[in-house]
Amino acid sequence: EFPIEARVDPQFLLLDEHRAAMMLEAIVEEVLSEFISNGHIEISRLTLGVGRSRLAAALAQLYRDARGQGLSLEDLALATARVHATEEDHASALDELDQTMEQFLGLQIRTPGTRKKLWDLAARWPEVREFLKGIPAHETLGEYCRGIEAFRRFRLSATSTVADHVKALDTLIWGTELQGRVPQVCLDIFARQYALEMINLLLRVDQRLNEEKQKLSALDFDDLELRTLDLLERPEVIARTSERYRFFLVDEFQDTNAVQRVLLERLALAKGRRPANLFIVGDRKQSIYGFRGADVDVFREMTSILLKAGGEEKPLQLNFRSQPPLIAFFNYLFARLFQVPVDVPASEYKNLDQLGYVKHEKSEAKRELRDSGPLVEMLITTKPSWEEDPRAEQDSRVLDAQQLARRILALTKGEKVVKYGDIALLFRAMTQVSIYESVFRRANIPYQTVLGRGFYEREEITDLIQLLRFLDNKTDELALSAVLRSPLCGISDNALLALRCAPLLSEVEAADPVRGFSATRRLHTALQHHEEIAFISAEEHELLDRAAKLIGELVARRHHYPIQDLLRFAVHESEYLTVVAANYDGAQRLANVERLFTLAARFESSGTHLIRDFVRYVQEFEAIGSRESEGQIDQAADAVRLMTIHQAKGLEFPVVIIPDLQRLSRVATDNWVLLDRHQGLTLKVPDGRGNLVCGCTFANFEQRHAWREQFESMRLLYVAASRAEDRLILSGVTEDIA
Repeated sequence: EFPIEARVDPQFLLLDEHRAAMMLEAIVEEVLSEFISNGHIEISRLTLGVGRSRLAAALAQLYRDARGQGLSLEDLALATARVHATEEDHASALDELDQTMEQFLGLQIRTPGTRKKLWDLAARWPEVREFLKGIPAHETLGEYCRGIEAFRRFRLSATSTVADHVKALDTLIWGTELQGRVPQVCLDIFARQYALEMINLLLRVDQRLNEEKQKLSALDFDDLELRTLDLLERPEVIARTSERYRFFLVDEFQDTNAVQRVLLERLALAKGRRPANLFIVGDRKQSIYGFRGADVDVFREMTSILLKAGGEEKPLQLNFRSQPPLIAFFNYLFARLFQVPVDVPASEYKNLDQLGYVKHEKSEAKRELRDSGPLVEMLITTKPSWEEDPRAEQDSRVLDAQQLARRILALTKGEKVVKYGDIALLFRAMTQVSIYESVFRRANIPYQTVLGRGFYEREEITDLIQLLRFLDNKTDELALSAVLRSPLCGISDNALLALRCAPLLSEVEAADPVRGFSATRRLHTALQHHEEIAFISAEEHELLDRAAKLIGELVARRHHYPIQDLLRFAVHESEYLTVVAANYDGAQRLANVERLFTLAARFESSGTHLIRDFVRYVQEFEAIGSRESEGQIDQAADAVRLMTIHQAKGLEFPVVIIPDLQRLSRVATDNWVLLDRHQGLTLKVPDGRGNLVCGCTFANFEQRHAWREQFESMRLLYVAASRAEDRLILSGVTEDIA
């Protein structure tokens, strides 16, 4: 509806995540080259200081994040210019430094050693002060940083007589790693220039991206929201929607972003429209999608807007899911966890909503008590010292998985038998889930991994992708060797080695049979003439006959059949599904193979494509770190579920296990650029010496990001624990129990 007003083709193509990402990265590279060629000096310096690939990746991610959070690039530029330090701030910091240094140098020191150091400092200070008087040029920033670090050598020890003065000077100039206020403000001025130029580049990226999408009559998912937002500024559209829609119900509102809030506000609360009924439902304690651009503060903002418009707030604290002892535990635990951390200064209390802080609200149990005894368990095992047990080098997750396997087996064989399908392990991240899978396999515990490794990293998918890589390029020896070793052909490593470099039967010497192994040949050619090669057994020759026949038929069909049909033919002729189904997680593997068929068909339906296009499509998808969900399997199977907390959102299980509690939530420390929805963009600055150094705004953003992550971790634990209906098990490993 309203395609003309929205300036879109009514039959537009909706780009999926993969294609949108590929288009964005191509445009970023193009615009980056354009800016460098046109003499944008800040971008050129960033390219040298950071590296082109790293800069391009950061720009693409910034663009995605800004759009995902509903940020206007123009507003982002204004916030960025406002938040950074200015020349006035630099002058103020220097004035404070002058006063502090004057007081320090005027001290009457009796200790000879300290008095001598103070005289040395006094002699050096005029030269340093002259050096500091102005903001350095880009070309001399490295020299400036070296000068600050060299001046730190004149720092006096913070003994009782001079301790306060030395600490004051540490704050102003002597702080380690250029953390003094004077260099921090100076670097922040550089960061402001770089950040504004990056936003300028992103504006050009946005323009070029829109031009390319216009040519293709294509939109991505963010465009759907943004175009609708623009559309709702037109009075005729508001009039039409007010006639058609009068009641709005939005569930899970705690997982929305600023664009969605404004969109709903214009849709339901716009001036001049007929009165509408807007009802939003959500729980701020369950907002856990910050990594997708969701902002828990949006719920508070919308609540405030509704209350001002005459709305009413209805708390829903009744819990019909969990047994009363579990509710009592949740209330006790989270009332203590949902507290403001002690490292948050009082000056930041006004910004707690921006940081995602949520107060705990008690729940009231409405379900009848069914089970006696403790319903919350804490499993803790200790890692023995290396002297006591050489196995102490084991990953702590192995020990955690082992204690959980024992507990699961006990639950399924106890007086009140629990089915495997009633149990769910909820992980914060699935990075190390294979450890738990391995331990459960050895314990004969059936399990389903709802999402283990990324879809394209699964062994069964890799086998088929390697086949496509070979069919696209018959000279790809690595791809062919992977296919031959896979269940598609089942060739052994010994046979592969013989194919590659064993002598021909006619060349084998009786005196020295292994002579001649040094010469190599192409695998595809060797496969077609394998019967002439020595050191291959009769059984292997039979397998190679089948492999040569399969590869030959696929090569003959590759330019005449759709990719999906090629894959299905290969799987059918090699009896691949029979082999993968025999694995412990065979049902999951079969579902994944079927999903690859579907993805190939979907890809080809969007236009005429070659095999190499689909292979590149997969390579690009892996490179940007996206994750395709695995194929769905029978939910009725009696097996323990292994899944992320995010996947469990909205679900419930009789027994919930939260494993790996010893896992630390690590805030990324290699970020060199940071985006804050409320305060703008900042970055570390190339210092001209091959390093990246941060100004005061970056340090502030980094701390705000750490607090935001901490608050989301609290909410993640709440979501995980509150999935439990009858029993909650917390599990972890520690060095020792005090």
